[in-house]
Amino acid sequence: MTESCPISPELVDDRTTRIGAGLIILLTLASLGLGQTWPPLLLAVDFGLRSRGWTAWSPVAQAARVLRSAAGLQPRPTNAGPKRFAAGVGATFTLGIALASHFRQPSLVLALATTLLLCAALEAGLGFCVGCKVYSLLRATFSASRVSMEQP
Repeated sequence: MTESCPISPELVDDRTTRIGAGLIILLTLASLGLGQTWPPLLLAVDFGLRSRGWTAWSPVAQAARVLRSAAGLQPRPTNAGPKRFAAGVGATFTLGIALASHFRQPSLVLALATTLLLCAALEAGLGFCVGCKVYSLLRATFSASRVSMEQP
């Protein structure tokens, strides 16, 4: 049973998410190879769509869903809230990559892309969602602080 989430009571497919993370790795590497500003902007838009739960409009989510079905993998439901938070973080990182690329800051591009690639590799390979862990930590921290403020 999955824990309820204040962002969304919805569920998403964990296997599709992991395949999507693999696609993000490939697309990020291709984007870096092109050295242009627009590919990470497109990735940021895709992450943004997924962070809002609009997976029907996300090419990455749609491709991942098709690949999961083609591989014969059954869906494995998980809470959507932490995954949406992680997608929002991905949008922020890819937007940062686009801006750093536009302003010709290759060290920053490399740092942001390396972080994004590491997080995507952990999700794709091990099912370890860094953004989800950060989400849980933030949620626990804010819940604890709210409880301490409510006590007399």
